[in-house]
Amino acid sequence: MSAISIQPRKVDFDVSSVPRHWNGGDPVVTRFFDALSVHFPEGERFFIQSVRHFQDQVTDQRLREDIRHFIRQEGQHGIVHDRFNDVMEAQGIDVDQITRNLRRFIRTTQKYMPEKYQLAMTAAFEHFTATLGEAMLKDETDMFRDADPVMRAMFLWHGVEEVEHKAVAYDVYRTAAGGGYLTRASALVVAMLMVHLVVGPVFVNMLRLDGAMRRPTVVLRGLNRLYGRRGILTRMLPEFVAWFRPGFHPWQTGMPEKVAAWLKEYGEHGEPMRASAAVYETEPVSEAA
Repeated sequence: MSAISIQPRKVDFDVSSVPRHWNGGDPVVTRFFDALSVHFPEGERFFIQSVRHFQDQVTDQRLREDIRHFIRQEGQHGIVHDRFNDVMEAQGIDVDQITRNLRRFIRTTQKYMPEKYQLAMTAAFEHFTATLGEAMLKDETDMFRDADPVMRAMFLWHGVEEVEHKAVAYDVYRTAAGGGYLTRASALVVAMLMVHLVVGPVFVNMLRLDGAMRRPTVVLRGLNRLYGRRGILTRMLPEFVAWFRPGFHPWQTGMPEKVAAWLKEYGEHGEPMRASAAVYETEPVSEAA
């Protein structure tokens, strides 16, 4: 069960003036997160549906409450990222086509993949997003230090909530669905293949649209920041591969100090911009609802 009380939050971010390459002017790192973001709304809906398939089989009242809050958080994530998708649409990105392709892919998955495996996949994706959320606030990864304050606050809010509910799908899989190790382990492999097969081409097309593909030095520098020996994603590997350890549970990683600091700061005033600024020790540029 959750190590903390999951709290749904209704937030709003003014993304209308976000620069095109909002992460320190780096087109590769920016578009990596944009390519993830554009898929979040439909992805979150798939996660909600996968958990709902087994909701009525959950007998533990605390887990049932966690499921309700998980659904509300994921629903809010979809709303917020849909608004940023409008910004990317204005940049010339064909968000509607990307969404249609993903929706078609999800429908095919739901048609041919057993519901139990869909839930295992959801738990695996949740492990990825929670690990990413925890890494967002690690000094050594520093993935948003130079980011636009609004986008930094948006991704931190999302990342913190992924940490908050990181065990919900896993616990439903383990208890209500009676899931075992081999299915769980294979689900993460399949999930990461799907990320690269679905998100990868969108990422490349975004870079091509920006003209970044004509600047190989810029692309290589950005990819090194993501995948290099000390890259953002590479540094996540120890926590990420812990999934394959028998007896693993998401809460074995605990609550990172800066995630707890964000939760405390937000709890005092309910403003994600101020919580982000406090964690990064900067002045808030604007406030969010």
